Amino acid sequence: MSTGRPLRTRERVFVRIAVVFVLLVALGGGMGLAAEGFEGRTALRDGPVGALAPTDRQCGKDSCTWIGTFTSADGRVTERDVDLRDDVEVSRGEAMPGAIDGVRLAKDAETAYTADYGWRTPLAKGATLAVVGLAIATGLILMLRRHGRAAVSP
Repeated sequence: MSTGRPLRTRERVFVRIAVVFVLLVALGGGMGLAAEGFEGRTALRDGPVGALAPTDRQCGKDSCTWIGTFTSADGRVTERDVDLRDDVEVSRGEAMPGAIDGVRLAKDAETAYTADYGWRTPLAKGATLAVVGLAIATGLILMLRRHGRAAVSP
Protein backbone atom coordinates (compact mmCIF):
# COMPACT_ATOMS: atom_id res chain seq x y z
CA MET A 1 0.00 0.00 0.00
CA SER A 2 1.56 3.27 -1.11
CA THR A 3 1.11 6.51 0.83
CA GLY A 4 1.93 9.96 -0.54
CA ARG A 5 3.16 10.72 -4.01
CA PRO A 6 5.69 8.49 -5.77
CA LEU A 7 9.30 9.63 -5.55
CA ARG A 8 10.97 11.15 -8.58
CA THR A 9 14.14 9.55 -9.95
CA ARG A 10 16.42 12.21 -8.47
CA GLU A 11 14.74 11.81 -5.07
CA ARG A 12 15.28 8.05 -5.20
CA VAL A 13 18.94 8.58 -6.12
CA PHE A 14 19.34 11.02 -3.23
CA VAL A 15 17.80 8.54 -0.76
CA ARG A 16 20.05 5.74 -2.04
CA ILE A 17 23.12 7.94 -1.59
CA ALA A 18 21.90 8.80 1.92
CA VAL A 19 21.54 5.08 2.72
CA VAL A 20 25.13 4.40 1.62
CA PHE A 21 26.42 7.40 3.57
CA VAL A 22 24.56 6.40 6.76
CA LEU A 23 25.83 2.83 6.47
CA LEU A 24 29.44 3.95 5.94
CA VAL A 25 29.38 6.34 8.90
CA ALA A 26 27.48 4.01 11.23
CA LEU A 27 29.33 0.82 10.46
CA GLY A 28 32.75 2.44 10.01
CA GLY A 29 32.45 4.57 13.12
CA GLY A 30 30.86 1.78 15.11
CA MET A 31 33.55 -0.69 14.16
CA GLY A 32 36.27 1.87 14.94
CA LEU A 33 34.90 2.52 18.42
CA ALA A 34 34.40 -1.18 19.08
CA ALA A 35 37.95 -1.91 17.90
CA GLU A 36 39.30 0.63 20.38
CA GLY A 37 37.36 -1.07 23.18
CA PHE A 38 38.62 -4.52 22.22
CA GLU A 39 42.19 -3.24 21.87
CA GLY A 40 41.99 -1.69 25.35
CA ARG A 41 40.63 -4.89 26.86
CA THR A 42 43.37 -6.96 25.22
CA ALA A 43 46.11 -4.55 26.30
CA LEU A 44 44.86 -4.51 29.89
CA ARG A 45 44.84 -8.30 29.93
CA ASP A 46 47.99 -9.18 27.95
CA GLY A 47 50.07 -6.03 27.31
CA PRO A 48 53.45 -5.42 28.91
CA VAL A 49 53.26 -3.38 32.14
CA GLY A 50 55.35 -0.28 32.52
CA ALA A 51 55.37 3.47 32.89
CA LEU A 52 54.61 6.30 30.49
CA ALA A 53 56.73 9.43 30.75
CA PRO A 54 54.64 12.20 29.12
CA THR A 55 56.48 14.40 26.66
CA ASP A 56 53.51 16.19 25.06
CA ARG A 57 49.75 16.41 25.06
CA GLN A 58 47.23 16.16 22.23
CA CYS A 59 44.10 18.24 22.77
CA GLY A 60 40.66 17.90 21.25
CA LYS A 61 37.59 20.05 21.79
CA ASP A 62 36.95 19.09 25.40
CA SER A 63 40.07 17.50 26.85
CA CYS A 64 43.62 16.37 26.20
CA THR A 65 45.52 13.08 26.26
CA TRP A 66 49.13 12.49 27.20
CA ILE A 67 51.67 11.40 24.62
CA GLY A 68 54.98 10.06 25.81
CA THR A 69 57.59 7.35 26.04
CA PHE A 70 56.54 3.95 27.35
CA THR A 71 59.11 1.83 29.14
CA SER A 72 58.20 -1.65 30.35
CA ALA A 73 58.87 -2.60 33.98
CA ASP A 74 61.58 -5.06 32.91
CA GLY A 75 63.18 -2.50 30.57
CA ARG A 76 62.87 -4.70 27.47
CA VAL A 77 60.26 -2.57 25.67
CA THR A 78 60.63 1.14 24.96
CA GLU A 79 58.28 2.95 22.59
CA ARG A 80 58.12 6.65 21.77
CA ASP A 81 55.07 8.77 20.86
CA VAL A 82 52.63 6.49 22.67
CA ASP A 83 49.09 7.84 23.17
CA LEU A 84 47.73 7.23 26.70
CA ARG A 85 44.07 6.26 27.14
CA ASP A 86 42.56 6.47 30.60
CA ASP A 87 39.48 7.71 32.46
CA VAL A 88 41.18 10.84 33.81
CA GLU A 89 40.36 14.04 31.94
CA VAL A 90 43.39 16.21 31.23
CA SER A 91 42.93 19.96 30.77
CA ARG A 92 45.01 22.17 28.49
CA GLY A 93 46.70 23.98 31.38
CA GLU A 94 47.40 20.95 33.55
CA ALA A 95 51.02 20.41 34.56
CA MET A 96 52.73 17.45 32.91
CA PRO A 97 53.32 14.59 35.38
CA GLY A 98 56.76 12.99 35.73
CA ALA A 99 55.68 9.42 34.98
CA ILE A 100 52.48 7.41 35.04
CA ASP A 101 52.95 3.90 36.44
CA GLY A 102 50.84 0.78 35.90
CA VAL A 103 50.34 1.41 32.20
CA ARG A 104 49.88 -1.42 29.69
CA LEU A 105 51.01 -1.16 26.08
CA ALA A 106 48.78 -2.33 23.21
CA LYS A 107 50.06 -4.63 20.46
CA ASP A 108 50.25 -1.76 17.96
CA ALA A 109 52.75 -0.03 20.32
CA GLU A 110 51.07 3.30 19.57
CA THR A 111 48.59 3.26 22.45
CA ALA A 112 48.85 2.52 26.16
CA TYR A 113 46.07 2.06 28.71
CA THR A 114 45.85 2.67 32.44
CA ALA A 115 44.07 0.20 34.73
CA ASP A 116 41.10 2.58 35.08
CA TYR A 117 40.45 2.70 31.31
CA GLY A 118 36.80 1.82 30.67
CA TRP A 119 36.98 -0.39 27.57
CA ARG A 120 33.26 -1.17 27.77
CA THR A 121 32.26 2.43 26.96
CA PRO A 122 33.72 2.61 23.42
CA LEU A 123 32.43 -0.90 22.78
CA ALA A 124 28.89 0.11 23.80
CA LYS A 125 29.09 3.37 21.82
CA GLY A 126 30.27 1.49 18.73
CA ALA A 127 27.48 -1.07 18.98
CA THR A 128 24.89 1.67 19.52
CA LEU A 129 26.15 3.69 16.54
CA ALA A 130 26.02 0.62 14.30
CA VAL A 131 22.50 -0.35 15.42
CA VAL A 132 21.13 3.19 15.06
CA GLY A 133 22.73 3.53 11.62
CA LEU A 134 21.26 0.22 10.48
CA ALA A 135 17.84 1.30 11.75
CA ILE A 136 18.02 4.62 9.87
CA ALA A 137 19.18 2.89 6.67
CA THR A 138 16.40 0.31 6.99
CA GLY A 139 13.84 3.10 7.45
CA LEU A 140 15.10 4.87 4.32
CA ILE A 141 14.96 1.65 2.29
CA LEU A 142 11.41 0.96 3.49
CA MET A 143 10.45 4.51 2.51
CA LEU A 144 11.82 3.89 -0.99
CA ARG A 145 9.73 0.75 -1.32
CA ARG A 146 6.61 2.36 0.11
CA HIS A 147 6.65 5.31 -2.26
CA GLY A 148 7.36 3.25 -5.37
CA ARG A 149 8.55 4.62 -8.66
CA ALA A 150 7.41 7.91 -10.11
CA ALA A 151 4.79 7.70 -12.79
CA VAL A 152 6.11 8.43 -16.27
CA SER A 153 4.57 11.61 -17.70
CA PRO A 154 3.58 11.68 -21.37
